[in-house]
Amino acid sequence: MSFVESVAPTTGSGAKVHASRMRNGRLEFLDALRGVAALTVAVQHLAEVIWPGVLEFSHIWWRPGEFGVLVFFICSGFIIPASMERRGDLKEFWIGRAFRLFPLYLAVLGIGLLLYATPWAAPAPGYRVVSDTLLNTTMLQVFANRPLVIGASWTLGYEMVFYLTMTVLFMLGWHRRSAGISMGLMVSALVLGSTLVPAYLQQTQIRSWPAVVFGLIALAVVVIAPRLKSGAERSVGLTITVAVLLLMLNRPHDLWFAMLLLGSMFVGTALYRYDIGQLSGRTAAGVFSFAFVSIIVVQFCYHVGAAEPITGAVPRWWTEALTFCSAYAVFGVLFLLRRFSYPRVFVYLGTISYSVYLGHALVLMLPLPSVAPLLLFAGMVGFTLLLAAVTYHGIEKPGQLVGRKVISRYRARSGGTATVPPGATPGGPVISEAAAAPTLRTDALGVAPVDERTSELSHPVSRI
Repeated sequence: MSFVESVAPTTGSGAKVHASRMRNGRLEFLDALRGVAALTVAVQHLAEVIWPGVLEFSHIWWRPGEFGVLVFFICSGFIIPASMERRGDLKEFWIGRAFRLFPLYLAVLGIGLLLYATPWAAPAPGYRVVSDTLLNTTMLQVFANRPLVIGASWTLGYEMVFYLTMTVLFMLGWHRRSAGISMGLMVSALVLGSTLVPAYLQQTQIRSWPAVVFGLIALAVVVIAPRLKSGAERSVGLTITVAVLLLMLNRPHDLWFAMLLLGSMFVGTALYRYDIGQLSGRTAAGVFSFAFVSIIVVQFCYHVGAAEPITGAVPRWWTEALTFCSAYAVFGVLFLLRRFSYPRVFVYLGTISYSVYLGHALVLMLPLPSVAPLLLFAGMVGFTLLLAAVTYHGIEKPGQLVGRKVISRYRARSGGTATVPPGATPGGPVISEAAAAPTLRTDALGVAPVDERTSELSHPVSRI
């Protein structure tokens, strides 16, 4: 069995996917979604440091930052499988991810650490300079429950868990079972929502965790080992699975919340499967509706609001449910309208949205000048967007170009041949993973569509 294997029949339901509106080689509806989400998150975070009323509103009525997170997570679920399948090689996928995410992240992390030496910002109490700094370079620091240099970076940890999970699913040939996986995660959120407390592995008073850990590892061995044909594949697959299990056992959030996050990513994957004709419209609509209803039920059953320390505002179950469901609704509407054009400003904002996410975190670490609140807010937003544009063109985009060169060299060494999609020229526009019909290439992992010039379209934005 190859790492990339088709396990779902083609239904033809997504036959018109390539009619989706594109601009500069990118799907407009996805960029518009990310643009809206990035702007919403930045506006909330920047406004609430000026006006406590915004902070109170976001805890009582609707949480803009959390809305943005859910939109981005659904976008990730939609585009990451496309990236994996069109590359057809998991090594290429991870090379692309590394050069997509880490250059900008490490640069912003370094600036954040430098700001710690100024009077404007200070690390969280108990910050260990060496170990915590090294931990923050992994993007998985949220699962160690250690201080975050970039407070919003907790979402990157969940993104990494999703990538790792998708990697194992590809190795097993289960990557197209998106509908069942999504619904299973939603059911797990409801059935297991109050079990396994946050930071489970660090709860010294819990003596049963070794049994839970070894039991889950034994189950993983039984399920995974027989389905991978070589010792190397089994070692890689089991190592990744154990890593995912340990990370999720030590997550900082309630289990139901973490399951809803991962389930939402797989809802995006199910919509992608419909979009390319591997799921029927009825199944895709059923998955989306089931998730929508599950969110409301889970939030009602498990959510317990905690008072926000500055304003004392307490979010209700319906606050969280409304936030989640509004993200689903916005994604669903733009997905249905994916063949239409969108304002250039939102498309461009979506292009630089990862830089907006990281850049606004740095702006929050700077001192606030004594000027009129509206002027201050406008200046902070403007500086965030300017910083994002500069870092995108100066760090993020060059990092992606280096990644493509590394992938080309990897293909040359492994005997593959790089392909360029029709209409593309060296140095021309980047073709998004879900935008153009792929060119097939045969490699060690079997026959799979590959496009070395595909863009990486997803990333998280902070909830807090």
